[in-house]
Amino acid sequence: MATIDPKYYYLTLILLAACTVIGLIVAFRFQREVEHDLTPPTEKDLLGPLEKAYYSGLMDEAEFQRIRASMERRKGEEIASPPKPSRRPVPPPDPADEGQVPGPDAESEG
Repeated sequence: MATIDPKYYYLTLILLAACTVIGLIVAFRFQREVEHDLTPPTEKDLLGPLEKAYYSGLMDEAEFQRIRASMERRKGEEIASPPKPSRRPVPPPDPADEGQVPGPDAESEG
């Protein structure tokens, strides 16, 4: 059995450790970006660029107030209306039908 030269052994270990550290850093940054993209924008995120445009003179006061009022109305509607269910609720099974397996033509029988 051939022996491994110690300098190549340690060089390989150092490269492996460096690749692991770099991979972990890339993975954590990617995870942070994905979580940031999935979070819904807050009111501050939406109004921030509009406030900058208003204070820099790119937008007049009436337009800024109209957009702000529209956002407040939309926010109020979201709070007032309950979320819609994503699918129909499944009715509970009927105890009288236990043990019965419908055949292929069960729907055609009347």
